[in-house]
Amino acid sequence: MMHRPDPSRADPVSAPQMSAAPPAPVSADPAARAPLAAALHRTLDKVARAAADSDPVEMVHDARKAIKEYRALLRLVDGAAARAARHAAAAVARGLAAARNRATAQEALDLLDVAGLCLACDLKEARAALASDGSEVSEAAHLRSDLERFVTETRTHLEEKLEAHADQADLAAGLAAAYGAARRTRLTSPTAMHEARKRVVTHRYQMSFIASQFGGRGAKRAGRAQRLRDVLGAYQDVETLRPMLRAASVLPPSTLDRLELSMARLQKRLKREAVRQHRALFHRAPAAFERKFSDLHPGTGRRADVADAELEPVDRDE
Repeated sequence: MMHRPDPSRADPVSAPQMSAAPPAPVSADPAARAPLAAALHRTLDKVARAAADSDPVEMVHDARKAIKEYRALLRLVDGAAARAARHAAAAVARGLAAARNRATAQEALDLLDVAGLCLACDLKEARAALASDGSEVSEAAHLRSDLERFVTETRTHLEEKLEAHADQADLAAGLAAAYGAARRTRLTSPTAMHEARKRVVTHRYQMSFIASQFGGRGAKRAGRAQRLRDVLGAYQDVETLRPMLRAASVLPPSTLDRLELSMARLQKRLKREAVRQHRALFHRAPAAFERKFSDLHPGTGRRADVADAELEPVDRDE
């Protein structure tokens, strides 16, 4: 297992020199980047492509997904610079959330429809009450400008500071930390469900990164985490829908009462399924999970003891 050095055991003379030394600079050549740094750049490319999308709804949706992936990968990198970068990305994501709510509410109504829990007339009234007012188009230019600025500033910060830290990342420890955080969540309330969703998203993107760099290792786990994320996401979509329906003054009280009952029934189903999947996905203790990835070389997502040409897919189930 790979561990970070313990400063308390360091030589008292050499320790100050070690702590003062910055990470070695990395090559400006994109082809020379370590896989984690390259993956961070690719997520910024996704944000840039989203910002160029002419459809404002798709722009927001794709940008939010890419920013979530970027933040998840940053959690593999230790240090203040990575934390600051995560916080900056979170601020941009929050600005996109409100623009996404109307589409999210319509998707929640789709879930109610598919589940057969709503009267057709109630769904029709709800959809009409939450229909787009055209504000997405007027907001798009501002959001697009924010995304473009985020990509430019973040890429510069990544190249100047974060790449070197990414090259030194203890991947096994980072994976275990995110796994443990997701495992500790208890799906007992809407707030807890929302927090669990965020942590499962982080685990899902990190495992996808490992799978991409290690012959598919972790691919099945990434797929299982995505399915759990979908269930938790559906639950949260209903949470987003509920206050929007309550605020829609055009809905008759009787219609709103029936919709409230339908939403409660759907969330009960979703919560039961989420608990089942969560228990199965996170049954292993964090220390045992970390041991399964202790052979990853820092910053690379590859085994430390073999050459690239010798890599073989390992334990695809995990």
